[in-house]
Amino acid sequence: MFGATKSKFPDVTFEQIDVSEHGSHAEEKQKYGVQGIPCVVFLDQSGNVLFSGIPYGNEEGFASQIQQYR
Repeated sequence: MFGATKSKFPDVTFEQIDVSEHGSHAEEKQKYGVQGIPCVVFLDQSGNVLFSGIPYGNEEGFASQIQQYR
């Protein structure tokens, strides 16, 4: 879902990081309020969190969610 949706938004920056207990991104996990996996975080141009939570369950829903915070 992530890769397919990413290709529909070439003007949006996507990053995928491993915040599992075996990942090395504990700082990002805390900074962005990640409490479970999967999680998406939408930031504004200044790096402020607009949304942190569960992505919608399919490509169409995820695309709609991106549009909401774009």
